[in-house]
Amino acid sequence: MSNIKVLIQASSRSWAGGRDICMGLVNGEIAIVRTIKRALTAFPEAQFCLVAPEFDRGGELKGIVDEIADKRLQAFYGFDESPLSRMVAASSELKDDDFIVRVDGIHFCFDTNLSQQMVSLAQKNNLDCIKLPADFPVHFSSEVFRVGALRELVKILDKPELAKFHVHPKTYFELNRYDYKFEHLGSLPQYSDDYLRECRQLAQAIYEIPRQEVNSHRIASGDRLGYHYQLALKYLKSSMKVLDIACADGYGVRMMSTSLATVHGADLDPESVAYANAHSSQKNVAFFVEDITDMSFDDDSYDAVTSFETLEHVPEEACLKELQRIIKPGGMLVLSTPQNSYGHIPVNSCHIVEYSLDYLLNLVGQYFHIVKVIGIKAGIIHDDADPYGTNTVLVCIKPIR
Repeated sequence: MSNIKVLIQASSRSWAGGRDICMGLVNGEIAIVRTIKRALTAFPEAQFCLVAPEFDRGGELKGIVDEIADKRLQAFYGFDESPLSRMVAASSELKDDDFIVRVDGIHFCFDTNLSQQMVSLAQKNNLDCIKLPADFPVHFSSEVFRVGALRELVKILDKPELAKFHVHPKTYFELNRYDYKFEHLGSLPQYSDDYLRECRQLAQAIYEIPRQEVNSHRIASGDRLGYHYQLALKYLKSSMKVLDIACADGYGVRMMSTSLATVHGADLDPESVAYANAHSSQKNVAFFVEDITDMSFDDDSYDAVTSFETLEHVPEEACLKELQRIIKPGGMLVLSTPQNSYGHIPVNSCHIVEYSLDYLLNLVGQYFHIVKVIGIKAGIIHDDADPYGTNTVLVCIKPIR
């Protein structure tokens, strides 16, 4: 029988550079601590390793490992931009046909029964990778890898343009499934509404924090927030007057301002708008305090609007009606929102709802023509032929009546 090692991947910083939410508290306990304890209980015979970037060596995560004080738990630090390389280095003692269970540090409610099922199936079929469907709720997810397949992958991905797969190697196996022994776990559980509410309540304190900070520590190969703006710029014309609604500190506005004629940012939070104004010297930008469900802008004010990770926070119909109102006929909307096939009670307590792909397309299609659907699998990875993912980006046009 092959050996099993459980890797808990964590970092004190997000890919955007701000503090990672795995360092937040869940019922007074750091989320990553809760995740590790859950894994230790689920796999009593396995070895464990907390794998983290080199910049975390000697920091808070070391204190967490020391506090847990379980002889099965080790720690590995290295490769700031490559979780894949960390995984391979942290499993150097294993044989090629041994298996790794990978759990994200923030997934303190990961489904241990599913993890065990995936291990059994991977061992039985000698799979290179097995994971859950892309639109399965991420908080309950984990993946299983054959160690030898990961070692081979490090060599294959030794090119700068493939760095994004170092962040999420599971997606490389998924997108190249005919070259590897890859499977999705087919039989999926149904969670009760009571259980979903319980997980949501536990996560409340984690998500009651300022919105994701983007700073000089950003690592582009894993930063989905910045990538949304890069995607939008592929569809926006340089002559356009564009509004970024829910702009936070203005990071996206500043990014787009180098390519567009005029970019305005708007946000409900006056402090964010004040910060954006103070840190944006570009001549073609301006910022406003606005509510996306009741904006002060005139009808048909903008050639295009971008709105990323916003729809799930607000009353959806009021939001979409306002976006439709302020965009010129024939103008463009580019939005993103989490994709979740179980999203009627999302674990993220700041979200009113998270959308299955079918529901989202039907909803937005009542207000706009949808011309492009991008299903981001993980990080900044997507496949134009497959719209399912953990996140949906829609490129839309306002009808000309």
